[in-house]
Amino acid sequence: MFAGAVREAVFSAPEVIRRVNADFVPVALKADLVNNPPDDEEGRLCREIGRSKLAPQGICVVNSAGKVLAWTMAFDDDKSVLAFLEHSAKRFAQFPDAKKPVAAERYGRFPSAMVADVEDTGEVPVIAEHHQERKNCPGKQPIPRGTVVARVFGRALDKDGNLLADTVRQEHYVEDRFHVTVAMQEALAKALADAGSERFRLADDLARLFVSHAFLGQLDVNPLGFRGGGQGNLKQCEFWARKVDGDGYGPVRIRVEGKSEAAGGTGDAGRGGDGAIWRHEVKLAWEGIIEIKKDRVPHLLLVASGSEKLQWGNKNLPQLKSQADVTVLVGGHAIDLRCGVRYGIIGEPVAADQASDAQTLAERTQEIEATRFGLR
Repeated sequence: MFAGAVREAVFSAPEVIRRVNADFVPVALKADLVNNPPDDEEGRLCREIGRSKLAPQGICVVNSAGKVLAWTMAFDDDKSVLAFLEHSAKRFAQFPDAKKPVAAERYGRFPSAMVADVEDTGEVPVIAEHHQERKNCPGKQPIPRGTVVARVFGRALDKDGNLLADTVRQEHYVEDRFHVTVAMQEALAKALADAGSERFRLADDLARLFVSHAFLGQLDVNPLGFRGGGQGNLKQCEFWARKVDGDGYGPVRIRVEGKSEAAGGTGDAGRGGDGAIWRHEVKLAWEGIIEIKKDRVPHLLLVASGSEKLQWGNKNLPQLKSQADVTVLVGGHAIDLRCGVRYGIIGEPVAADQASDAQTLAERTQEIEATRFGLR
């Protein structure tokens, strides 16, 4: 939620973009890397950066040695964003490297809500010039060979059924991705072989996978339920397919049609006691083409159109509707959406240079789990 709110409220302002491009090197770190870093040089750098964080996420400026100059969770107003960048640039001029110790400044909201600094340990993290040989980037998700990487694009429509011009807000435009496993592809190929020229139903796990990523707003408002809290209900999820062409030598194409309806949300008590309340309903009609060659999917193309209703707020923060978005980045702005929507999904096999073999994948998975276990 926070990362999306930062993108739409902070790094969408033209003057902020110009200042960042002129004087900073923008880097997005996955929260898992900051909170559960691996035990290597890159992980130790992430651990040094995360050592002074106020929360699992935030906006941070570091110097050339990886020493934190300032953290903030939000800003007093829109003008405070540029003031934070100017303040950080001045601190960088004073502490450009690790030659002098520098305390990490921290703000709940810049500049009015400053909290205690975190003193420098005196240790200097190693900044590697490249990844170690036979070592995957810790920020790169391991993807098994043969997996189909599917990209999702979602848009809100105006009252006339046209795409909304505003693509900054999360409830107006969304990009996502998911993976279709080799096992799912093999099951689809077998279902096609068994059906021949007859119409057949897609497996529930594959159909649910499509539907679970077709929604607007932050991750926590997934109408099928999510770790952010809330109950999901898949009222309808029925996808049917039929072979349309294929000569036995090239890929076989199947046409897909389907309908889905998902609705979820929180009760009046909010999400886990934090006051966040949301309700979300998405109704879609689907169509598309999936190519199958032997027991793999070389191409996947789906489109969906329908309607969406989303309400998100926080009973503990009634001022969400009146404050500037940059002041409530952790919670995000209030949402009240009722409109038509359109989604597109494009899928292709993971590129050879981005795929992980079984051993590498297992090692990385064990490394992540071991690190999580040690910190929780």
